[in-house]
Amino acid sequence: MTATVFLGPSLPLREAQNLIEADFRPPVRQGDVYRVVRERRPRAIGIVDGYFQEVPSVWHKEILWAIDQGVKVYGAASMGALRAAELERFGMHGVGRIFEAFRDGVYRPYDAEDFEDDDEVAVIHGPAELGFPALSDAMVDLRSTFARAAAEGVIDDRLRDRIVAAFKERFYRDRSLSVLPEVMNAIAVPAAQSGSLLDWLSQGRVWQKGDDAKALLEALRTNETEEALQAEAKSFVFERTTLWAQFVESDDAGSAGQAGTAVTAVEQRVLDELRLEPGLYADLRPLAVLRFACKTQTAVPAPSLEERRVALNHLRRRNGLWSRAALENWAQTNDLDREGFDRLIETEAIIEQQSTSAGAKLDVFLLDVLRSSGRYEALARRAAEKTAVDDGEGSRGIETLTPAFLIDWFFEQRLGRALPHDPDEVSKELGFATFEGFVAALAREYRYARRDSGVAAVDGGKVSTGTGAEKPGGFNADR
Repeated sequence: MTATVFLGPSLPLREAQNLIEADFRPPVRQGDVYRVVRERRPRAIGIVDGYFQEVPSVWHKEILWAIDQGVKVYGAASMGALRAAELERFGMHGVGRIFEAFRDGVYRPYDAEDFEDDDEVAVIHGPAELGFPALSDAMVDLRSTFARAAAEGVIDDRLRDRIVAAFKERFYRDRSLSVLPEVMNAIAVPAAQSGSLLDWLSQGRVWQKGDDAKALLEALRTNETEEALQAEAKSFVFERTTLWAQFVESDDAGSAGQAGTAVTAVEQRVLDELRLEPGLYADLRPLAVLRFACKTQTAVPAPSLEERRVALNHLRRRNGLWSRAALENWAQTNDLDREGFDRLIETEAIIEQQSTSAGAKLDVFLLDVLRSSGRYEALARRAAEKTAVDDGEGSRGIETLTPAFLIDWFFEQRLGRALPHDPDEVSKELGFATFEGFVAALAREYRYARRDSGVAAVDGGKVSTGTGAEKPGGFNADR
């Protein structure tokens, strides 16, 4: 799998493509890193350019999540250098002089101190159709250019610092070498010096952001071996906070809408209600898979040995068949000989196979099954009640709930079952796109259940109420 690189005005795309084979994408924005890891799980991610004003910037938390998932993340030149300087201690790899300047607070080669402003790398640029052409010059490029001019004797260090200071006072959109004559006139640079510098610029200017972007691509290219990309020990524990769960849920809902799955936000809440009823979900999902298969009429390949093994493990987990003796006794009780048992497992494997093939499209068919079986209305009513509770209470208290507490409460108190060994795997079996989406649904369920002394439950599509005490000491700081 090739690396994914978020690139914009720092380096022309054609030049980048000549240096490395990669999945090049536009400047990064909030949610992009999360989505690319979820959708294609690249071997590595390189962040060069990113948006920061018109749209939300890439979130530190999603970069940490990518690292936690075993993906190497590199940053350089622009937004990537900023995030790498902030997250280096957590495992993000910074590359180049600009990254080092943000990390150390000093811009070399002439040791300009207090280097920390985001506007040092900011530029305005043209549209994607034109290749994101830079329409202004980054402050770091101006610094490097005038530093070279001083090093080569075109100007002295004092004039270098005066010109740099004059550009620094300008808004980042107004920084460009095209206005250098205007800048030098404003600070009264002698005509002879001005002319020498302007003549030198044609062959002496420096594109530091471009150089650092190339260094990042070289780092990706040289680290493309399996050995070099082995997951490293992380220096942090990724906290799946409720804020993160809400971000994931919102992003997943948006992605589903963009993918044309025709599932509205209201319908998604109904599906969450269904997935919080494991028995009902397990009964209805095969019917949805059947509808999907009938609609698409795709050929069904024979399941592999690994797919059969996974199906068998799911069967054992659903029915508590942890030992071989328990499994054999279950087969005998259900009047299954060896041939019948193999047929059952093959069918289960095909269901899993087709469910994976359907992806998010399966949700549409699940909704159809709910409607045709008469179960949709009760689940929708309960989802609406939860929304009303959320609107009435806001997010008070929920942000302090840990995923561990919510999972413990849901399985032990809500379902009366033993805590699963792998909650993440269970969330996948229940059809949640991500573990974070599962946690978000549990948080809403907990809030709804604690509004009074009872715990509302859905049984076969009918709403009933049972008792369930809240676990004392369940709130922990988890931000």
